[in-house]
Amino acid sequence: MTDKRQFQRVALNVKGTLAHNGICVDVIISDVSLQGIKLKAEEAALSNLPFDSHDPYVATFQANEESPVITLSISQLYRHADTREENVSLGCKVEQMSVESISALRRLITLNSDDASIDEKDLNALVNAVYQGAN
Repeated sequence: MTDKRQFQRVALNVKGTLAHNGICVDVIISDVSLQGIKLKAEEAALSNLPFDSHDPYVATFQANEESPVITLSISQLYRHADTREENVSLGCKVEQMSVESISALRRLITLNSDDASIDEKDLNALVNAVYQGAN
């Protein structure tokens, strides 16, 4: 099986939140790229969110206390529950983010990547996707 991911992914393990229409739950950001994130959360907490909504969700996190807050407007792609795990894994696609969040996310990925020269195509593809979503 070939990996068809368009963007470089970086493993993280930072606390964040997932919110939708005023409801906010704690999550762990386990994996991040310029186009998507993977979240983990407790099933009981996730049951408070409407997973059939077409409105975007908002994920917010900070890599550490000194780093800027990154806020992403996301849509859920998949939900994976493993009965051996306490948490549910969510794969999410980034729908929209501010220029500040794009910059902070790109810096986070660059600093935590094994590849010191992340290709500019990642940023160009992201910028194109953001502009297309804005229209």
